[in-house]
Amino acid sequence: MESEDDLINLLLKSPNSESIKTIAEKLENDHNFTFSEDKNALKGVWELRWSSSNSPFLKYSPFIDNLQILDPFNLNGLNLLKPRGIKSIIGTGILIRLYYINEKKIGVKFTHAGVIGPKFGRKNIKALKEINNEQLGWLEITYLSNKLRICRGDKGTLFVLRKINSSSLFNNFREFIKIY
Repeated sequence: MESEDDLINLLLKSPNSESIKTIAEKLENDHNFTFSEDKNALKGVWELRWSSSNSPFLKYSPFIDNLQILDPFNLNGLNLLKPRGIKSIIGTGILIRLYYINEKKIGVKFTHAGVIGPKFGRKNIKALKEINNEQLGWLEITYLSNKLRICRGDKGTLFVLRKINSSSLFNNFREFIKIY
């Protein structure tokens, strides 16, 4: 039987492999995520490595980091597309407010979207616009470890994300989110 490490190696070496979905679904069957017990493991910077979506924004690219930064303790998040290799919050972003639905599902409300530029002094240059039409969704977390997250979205999309150890990026996000 394939393991989490097998899936991570496949995500890193062959991010478009058809085997990813099969292994992810096997891991989902053997896991019991609960929000109240696993909230700490959910916190951090996650890189989207694979999804079942046909959207180009939800596909892996060797040139773009597709990140989701989550702070479940303060119920904030950021979806960020940024050039690979840059260690700061620069790119196209969507700010998220998280809310508890049940022990497996976390609701997401998209609040602001736009471009986030480099820091000028102590603040990021940004052009984020408030999203006026309420945009809601949810994620059901079906597998979570300190290295990997598998979840399903409200439209049926399967997501596989790898945890990135970047305390500086997470801390930059926490400073950035204070103004929203």
